[in-house]
Amino acid sequence: MTTFTTFKKDALARYLIMFGLGDLHAFTAIAKGIENSNYFVTLDQHDEKSEYVLSIIEGLTFDEMPFFNRILQHLFYYGLPVPAPRHTLDGMSSTIFCGKPTFLFPKLPGSHLTEVGIEQCTAIGKVLADIHTTLATEALHRDNPFSPDWMEDTLQTVAKRVTTDELTLLTRIAGEYEAAQDLDLPKGVIHGDLFRDNVLFEGGEVTGILDFFHACDDFLVQDIAITINDWCRDEDGDRCTDRRLALIDGYCSKRELTPTEFEYLMMFEKFSAARFALTRFISGEPGEYLKDPKEFLSLTRQLDEQTQSVVS
Repeated sequence: MTTFTTFKKDALARYLIMFGLGDLHAFTAIAKGIENSNYFVTLDQHDEKSEYVLSIIEGLTFDEMPFFNRILQHLFYYGLPVPAPRHTLDGMSSTIFCGKPTFLFPKLPGSHLTEVGIEQCTAIGKVLADIHTTLATEALHRDNPFSPDWMEDTLQTVAKRVTTDELTLLTRIAGEYEAAQDLDLPKGVIHGDLFRDNVLFEGGEVTGILDFFHACDDFLVQDIAITINDWCRDEDGDRCTDRRLALIDGYCSKRELTPTEFEYLMMFEKFSAARFALTRFISGEPGEYLKDPKEFLSLTRQLDEQTQSVVS
């Protein structure tokens, strides 16, 4: 995938005038990502170039934009490495371009990791805990778009795309996930999608946390589980215990997990794996998925084999 929304250079140039940051020099579509349309944008002001990222939000409403804007502004204010949206000359940070909600972000330094080790897992655990504790100081709320009801509805949608055994497995896990909603676990605003392709590193330091558009209210342990599932697997997709422990240790150096969170963490890793298998199944038509759902189906099976049913 490249982008869903395309446009002419002169249309972008007119849009950018409202920011007063310079004239449009160049723009390039960002090929990664499966939900929004993103472009690198270079502006020229007094012969000095500056780099930005234009994000056109494809699947969310204008009414939801203030929530994401507040998250980013709040985290940026407290020193976390997030891209705070640029304001227009009249003070607006969420805007309209091509009839859709749009943000202009500064391009942060660093790059996505090609290899992950213990040090990087410790670092991302610390940053995730910082996100949770910092957002706890602001009154923010967004319903979880990946609730048990969503999982049940999505299972019906993908029923013909999976085998009988896969459908049985996912249906059982959906029931466990629904029962888990009654657990007494800490909740708050989570990132919801802290995969490696949403993090920038430079010299061993986290320099950018990107794409908060899955942020919502949920169990904090769910966010840890989502992060573990992407960061703590080897090249063959098998779970890596050393990386997992490093990520948890990094997290606990900033925010201690409760005993109940420790107890249910692997269960939530299983819920997370099932969720991302489902989101990939609905990312396109069979044989044309934007990302392969089999990767997370395999992880779901691994986790199911390693967990006992602790949710009644």
